[in-house]
Amino acid sequence: MPQSVDELKTRAEQAELSDVSTDQSVCGNCRFYAEMVEGIGYCSHRAVDMVVGEPWWCKFWAAKD
Repeated sequence: MPQSVDELKTRAEQAELSDVSTDQSVCGNCRFYAEMVEGIGYCSHRAVDMVVGEPWWCKFWAAKD
């Protein structure tokens, strides 16, 4: 189902999605991240559910098992 810009903006704000991380906890090493092309991937966390950048971070970050 297509997502509206307002819906994506709300999710990004609720997840505290940031284009930078203050440490090594980045989307690229999160268990919810699946790389699509170099540096760009998809976050499968149900609260995020959108395309994200590898160096980004959000409050739902979780280490890969």
